[in-house]
Amino acid sequence: MTAPAPLPPARRTLALVSILLSTLAGTIDTSIVNVALPKLAVELHAAPSETVWVATAFLLAVSCAVPATSALGDQIGRRRMYLIGVPVFTLASLGCALAPTLGLLVAFRVVQGLGSAVILAVAIPLYRRLFPPEQLGQVLGINAMTVALGTSAGPTLGGLILAALPWPWLFLINVPIGVISFVLAWIVLPAGTPQRGDYDWQGAVWAAAAIASLLVGVRQLAAVATLWHAAVLLAACAVFVALFLRRERMAPRPLIPLGLFTGTFSLTVATAWASFLGQGVAFVALPFLFQSAYHATPLESALLFTPWPLVIVFVAPLAGRVADRVRPAYLALTGLVILTGGLVMLALLGSNPPIWLVLLSTAVCGFGFGTFQSPNNRDMMAAAPLLFSASAAAVLNTNRTIGQSAGSAAVSMALVLSGAAAGSAAEQASAAASVLWIAVLAAVLAVALSAAKLRATVPAPA
Repeated sequence: MTAPAPLPPARRTLALVSILLSTLAGTIDTSIVNVALPKLAVELHAAPSETVWVATAFLLAVSCAVPATSALGDQIGRRRMYLIGVPVFTLASLGCALAPTLGLLVAFRVVQGLGSAVILAVAIPLYRRLFPPEQLGQVLGINAMTVALGTSAGPTLGGLILAALPWPWLFLINVPIGVISFVLAWIVLPAGTPQRGDYDWQGAVWAAAAIASLLVGVRQLAAVATLWHAAVLLAACAVFVALFLRRERMAPRPLIPLGLFTGTFSLTVATAWASFLGQGVAFVALPFLFQSAYHATPLESALLFTPWPLVIVFVAPLAGRVADRVRPAYLALTGLVILTGGLVMLALLGSNPPIWLVLLSTAVCGFGFGTFQSPNNRDMMAAAPLLFSASAAAVLNTNRTIGQSAGSAAVSMALVLSGAAAGSAAEQASAAASVLWIAVLAAVLAVALSAAKLRATVPAPA
């Protein structure tokens, strides 16, 4: 399949703005509601433990739907899918704002997550359609910057909104963004040629079941009483994965072609997973460390952590641009070495470090991850034939979720097995400092895999 001719620059820019706006809104919504959960419990007359589903339902819907919606974009056309996903996300956001009960709010969050999944699923394939190959790294860098900005800005933006406005405005801000994104996309996105064929519904079901079992299962690792729940769910995940692989070998047009996982692509996916594992461990362990060992307030803890995503915002686009001029694997390996050094700095901070050293350590981690992510994503997409763009994008997005969830599970298991989960602040601080070495080991694994990718000579699948 040959690449279509790119659009004129002005039209490409407007299309990029549309996709980035919707991506930003979707990533902000993964965390903007977290600060409002106590308020929601009071105003919707619900138990605090039940309001957690307002956050969980969105994440589950996004994660489970990305593989299915990626393949559906090939089936009916990515432009059409995008023009469906943006209104679904926007109208569901309006539904969240108007929801009178917790049950309806959770239901609309599921629909909102489905809309966000559609946007994520077709965004990167659309980039490959819109931009010439020599600009792909730069565009993926801007996309990585947008994701980092949305992820880091969510809690802060949520706090600012709640300081002046009622909680429905957490969702109402998506409405004008969605309208602008839709209008721009309707005007400038080119019509594609759908790849008609047998849609792999069975594969979509097994993939969603496996991802849901995994994500819910790892959440059950946070307490001794629910460890058996985790064991059952993770065993079910293994069964669903086996069924998914069996189906993909037999499907006339598989959801994710298994032939994609050869050569550079497989090594790139494994490298990304190990890096997200390390990042996931650090993202969960650091708040425990800051608040238990350093006695920081939640706001102070957020400020100590801010350099990590903030540096990614500036570094990722630059790394993506450089990756268009040099071999991306060299940049990715360099970034992982820097990330490993930053994680070692965090693990060695001790019990009473100066604030500047904490900020420097998190900034070094952000610099390393920002240098790694865009080139590695470019390598992943370049290693996939254009025909498999949607499948590769699904792997990229799902890989990030699974890696970060595994990191969260590693911290939960460490706290449970050490007894620190129900222990004193000092015990939690000690466990959090120790578990950071898991993040270091994950980063070292990523370095090894990235180095192996440099030596790999296996070509991408035809």
